Amino acid sequence: MKNIFSLKKTRKKESFFIDDIKQLTAKDAMIKPVFLYPEDDVDKILKKLKKEETNVCIVVTKEKKFIGEISDEDIISLFLHQVKYEPLVQMLNLGYKREFLYKKAKELINKHQFTVKINTPINKIIELIYKHGFNYIPVLDKNKKVIGVVTPSSLITLLEKY
Repeated sequence: MKNIFSLKKTRKKESFFIDDIKQLTAKDAMIKPVFLYPEDDVDKILKKLKKEETNVCIVVTKEKKFIGEISDEDIISLFLHQVKYEPLVQMLNLGYKREFLYKKAKELINKHQFTVKINTPINKIIELIYKHGFNYIPVLDKNKKVIGVVTPSSLITLLEKY
């Protein structure tokens, strides 16, 4: 008999959880984004990634309109591509500089096709993140300015409360 009662309690808790989740929106899960601007160079990008302890920065216009993203993987890939040829250049004794350090954010931007509004239901955001494998979803206001991002970590933090 005891098992039946505990099962009923569990189901009751689960139904409250589901009802609560349906009411959550992007506003509840979003965190402050780390912004970059199109003219920022790789040095600045690296410093921001490290300082903010993040793996993705959002590239925006001065008006905070969303353009795209740059991740730590993009920078590492760029670095690896260039250092692959360093031994040859050194053997030939040619003048050499790591060109990737002089690239601008606008040259490295990855376009991100999905954004959400502040009132987008959390279940739709979860679907976007996990269906498409995104590390984040930008949250835009009615003027299409970036006001936050939802990440898998911010979702977990939110859901831990319930």
